Amino acid sequence: MPSVDQGASTISSSISLVKTIIGAGLLSMPLAFSTDGLVAGVLIILLAAFTSGYGLFLQAYTSKYVPTGHATFFNLCSVTYPSLSVVFDIAIAVQCFGCALSYLVLIGDITPTIVTYVPYIDPGNYRTFWILVSTLVCVPLSFLKNLDSLKYTSVLGLVAILYMSILVVSHFFIGDVPQELKGNITLMPPNVSGVFSTFSIIVFAFTGHQNMFSIVNEAGDKSLSSLTRLVNNAILISSGFFILVGITGYLTFGDNVNGNVILSYADGWTTALGRFCIVFMVIFSFPLMIHPARISVNNIFYWTKINVFHGHEDINATLTTSATESSTLLGSDPSQESLETAAAKKESHIVPFSHKTFVVITTILLFAGYTLAISITSFALVLAIVGATGSTAISFILPGLFGYKLIGSESDDPSILETVFKNLSLALTIWGFVVMVLCLYTSLFLNQV
Repeated sequence: MPSVDQGASTISSSISLVKTIIGAGLLSMPLAFSTDGLVAGVLIILLAAFTSGYGLFLQAYTSKYVPTGHATFFNLCSVTYPSLSVVFDIAIAVQCFGCALSYLVLIGDITPTIVTYVPYIDPGNYRTFWILVSTLVCVPLSFLKNLDSLKYTSVLGLVAILYMSILVVSHFFIGDVPQELKGNITLMPPNVSGVFSTFSIIVFAFTGHQNMFSIVNEAGDKSLSSLTRLVNNAILISSGFFILVGITGYLTFGDNVNGNVILSYADGWTTALGRFCIVFMVIFSFPLMIHPARISVNNIFYWTKINVFHGHEDINATLTTSATESSTLLGSDPSQESLETAAAKKESHIVPFSHKTFVVITTILLFAGYTLAISITSFALVLAIVGATGSTAISFILPGLFGYKLIGSESDDPSILETVFKNLSLALTIWGFVVMVLCLYTSLFLNQV
């Protein structure tokens, strides 16, 4: 049993996970309801909550199959599907980096609408100015190695989310929005294409899987029961926020709601504070995206170093050897070694991450992110495609494949519960591919019409 001061507390882990899940997608929930209707909107949120929650649960469950404290997508891929490990890490790195980049673009777009005058700065350079100002906060936080170190900034981010939620809910109950701004309200979606157009908003809003393994590694209590409670609480809290903001924002504006509900309200100090909260939230969300991107880039660097620059040290051979060493874990060795002992044999799966490499990769990511954010103003299509592939891989496909491959593998006669988990894992993988196809169709074809 770990001592109280070992690792991150349950509360700290919960804050990190909730803050990772609840991001800018919260403010698009009313738009999703405007195409889905009240009833279907709630049902789709609950479906997304269940599937995403099960993906998080599978990450917690399968983390025991690798050395304690070293659970990553790369390591789990090395145990299950070695040849795909680098491919998925590329998808994860691009997805998380793209999300972090979108936060910087959002900072540059919204901050000038809050602070309309800056002395000695040309108005045409306001966007670049505010993006560069964000480095004062984003850069130092991005160099923190553990998610637990970001718990206090995550609390501040959650305070900003709470204010924006109160703003939306209070405007609904006060009823101070002019009648001419309100549109139609429906219970069910008027057409299927409308549901497809906003389907990805709801599904991707629950994406917190990129940081789940880090949360597991840093947790003081790594028992499955504790991690399951952590996942359940995070999903319940996130669902509550999404449903509350989605319904009240939609009932306020109907189908005339903006893609960012805060921007739908008339100018005023409460609205200006709400816009500031958006900037505040994404600034503290930025390092939460850099963290998993950095891990994946290091994994890619390690794979490239072994395969390209030291070809005689083939990583697949190394991984095969490690898989042989861990045969007990997968049920082929009759010995009675414990799962923890068997997992500890796989030290070759632990990707080295020196302080020098940490600093270099972080510096490159930050430099590339800020350079691109200043250079471009919109990359919605690229981000949508990356989200459709990267997010589905992180949230559904990979956790499902891990669960299907590993759960019950240490026994010749898995229990009924293990069989159920295994079948649900396969279903989650299939669901991931369905979501990918739907979202790619929406991004490439439906939104172009």
